[in-house]
Parts: sequence; C-alpha cells; structure tokens
Amino acid sequence: MSSPGSGRILGWDLLRGLCALGVASYHLMYWQDIAAVNTLGSYGVYMFFILSGASLAYNYEGKLSTPREAASFILVRWLRLAPLYILLCVVFVAMLSLRNGQWVDQLPRRFALNASFAFGFDDPAVWALLVGGWSLGIEFVYYLVFPLLLAALRKPVWCVATGTLLVLLQAGWVLHTAGSPAGYAASAVAYHQVPAFAAYFFGGCVIGHWRRSGAAPLSMAHGFGLWLAMGLLLVSLNAPLQGDELLGWRGTVLFCACFLVVFLSGQVNVKGRLAPVASWLGDITYGCYLLHPIFFFGFAWFVLPRITATEPASLAWPARLAILAGVLALSCLTAAASERWFESPLRRWGKRVMQGRPAAPYKDAASISS
Repeated sequence: MSSPGSGRILGWDLLRGLCALGVASYHLMYWQDIAAVNTLGSYGVYMFFILSGASLAYNYEGKLSTPREAASFILVRWLRLAPLYILLCVVFVAMLSLRNGQWVDQLPRRFALNASFAFGFDDPAVWALLVGGWSLGIEFVYYLVFPLLLAALRKPVWCVATGTLLVLLQAGWVLHTAGSPAGYAASAVAYHQVPAFAAYFFGGCVIGHWRRSGAAPLSMAHGFGLWLAMGLLLVSLNAPLQGDELLGWRGTVLFCACFLVVFLSGQVNVKGRLAPVASWLGDITYGCYLLHPIFFFGFAWFVLPRITATEPASLAWPARLAILAGVLALSCLTAAASERWFESPLRRWGKRVMQGRPAAPYKDAASISS
C-alpha cells in the first residue's frame, strides 16, 4: 500500500486515471454528438477535488506549521501545475488565432491570470484559456488556504465545524446558481466558483487524515467492483438536462458516492502487475486532462477540413468512435512523454533550486495535478 509521507496510494492513482479518462470521454462524446453523459463530466472533476484534498492531507499533515513551509508548499504546487499548462495555453491561443484570424481578446491579461492561476478568484470559467482550466484555478485557491484546513483537522470539533460550514456553503451556492429559476446554462459562470466545490476539497482532506492512521486493505476484486459500480451509478443517474444532476436526490446521492469511492479506493491493495499500471495512470492524469481538447480541436479545425466538409458531429458513427479512441490514445501517450521528459525534469530542477528549504514531498497523488 504505502505509509504516510511515502507519497503515493495506488488506489487513488488508479481512480485519478479513470476520472481523467472519464472526463475526456465525456468531452469527446459531447463534442461529437455521440452522447451527453453530464454526470461523467461533472462528478469526474469533483472527485479530482476530493482526491486532491485527500492526497495532500495524507502527505503534508504536520509539515506546514511555519510561513516558510507554507510558501514552499505553494511554490511546489505552482511548479507542478504551471509548466504544461502555460505551454498548452500558448499552443491553444495560437490555434484560436489561426482559426479566427485574430488574437484572443484581452490576451495579456488572460495570460497573466492563467500563468499565476489567479483567475481562480474571479470567474474561472470565463478567464481560463484551456478547456477544463477553470478547475485548476479553483484548486490553486484551495492550495492557498490548505495550511489553514490542515490546522482544522487537528481537533475533531474544528474539523466538524469546518466541514459543516463548507457543506452548507456549497449546498447553498449550488441551489442559488445551478438551481436558480434562470437555469443551469444561464448560471454556469456564476456556479463555477470557489464555494461550489469547497466541501469536496475539505472532505478529501478529512479522508486523507483518516488514511494516515492505516487501512483495512481491500482486494483488487473489490476495487474493480467499486469502480464499475461508480461508473454505472454515474450513467444511470444522468439527467436529461445539464445541471439537473447537481440537484435534488440525484445531487445528494452522487455527492455522497464521490466521497465513498475515494475513501474506499484508498484502501484497495494494488499490487503485482497492476501496480505499475496504476502508477502510470496517475502519471498521465494531468496531461490527459489538458491535452485531449488540444488534439481534438486541432484535428477538427485544421486536419478534418482538408479531408471532408463534414463536421465531426455529422460523421458516420464508426468515424466518430475512431476519433474518440484516437484522441484518447494520443492524449495518454503524449501525457506519459510529457511527464517523463518535460514535467518531471522541471520538478527535479525546482527541487534542486529549493534545496536548503523545508523538505516537501514531490511525488504525491494530488488529484489531476500530480
């Protein structure tokens, strides 16, 4: 399994990879009018927030007691997110400019907000340059308050009070935005803000805190059953209208199911030949999440028009499924190459630069960004 501070829990790694593939599949099916499994896209990302809190609490508890340690933590997290994100922002802006014949509006401001992840404080869905980038801005805000959340875990009364407050805040925010009379489509920007996911992140911190005390190992058979059951639940509770999966009994069931699957995944004993597979899935999560829109729109905007005048959503079913499979495969392989030859070397360089500062684990299993 692993011990506190060793950095990786393979059950979480495997779940992160499945979530990344699920979110990418949701996008590719939606963009090609194959299906609209909104639960797969939304709750796939929400489990990222839980996994982020869980793995960070598991790895950093007791390590961020001074301002210098907290500053080192923020720098480590920025270095984990920024290199690939900034590179792909440049690529996507170039793609948009070639397609539209003009530069992206307010580009200097947008680029500054994206490079610093400061857009997490102000309409992340508007200012993020990359598809899915909104979640990274919000996650970075959680990183900034993470040392305070760690402090809340130290005493049960603080933990319960903080958790209760954040659950009420999140529920109220969802009802006020996604559940407003205006509807989800008109409220999507207002919904995608820091309060809408705060309970997920802190709940993950609680799970990570519990996981440090040990585990009652579950077999891989239990793990496969767990992940399959969650996938079936997401598909079966998919709502006809986007946003309805966040409300009422559907929202309550799926909210609780996300925490349960993350908690139990942390107990799964991944070993033998499946261990490197789980580790690989964890490594490609971040890259796959960011790369699949680049490859899809690159193909749809610049390659497909040279072959046919037909839009992707109007192609024959076999062609659309082939695009889905091809983009997923290319995203995973490129993500693996990026992790090995671009992102990991930069992290090692950053670690050397930071030598002499308080030690911080680098190879953690923190959500989509690890």
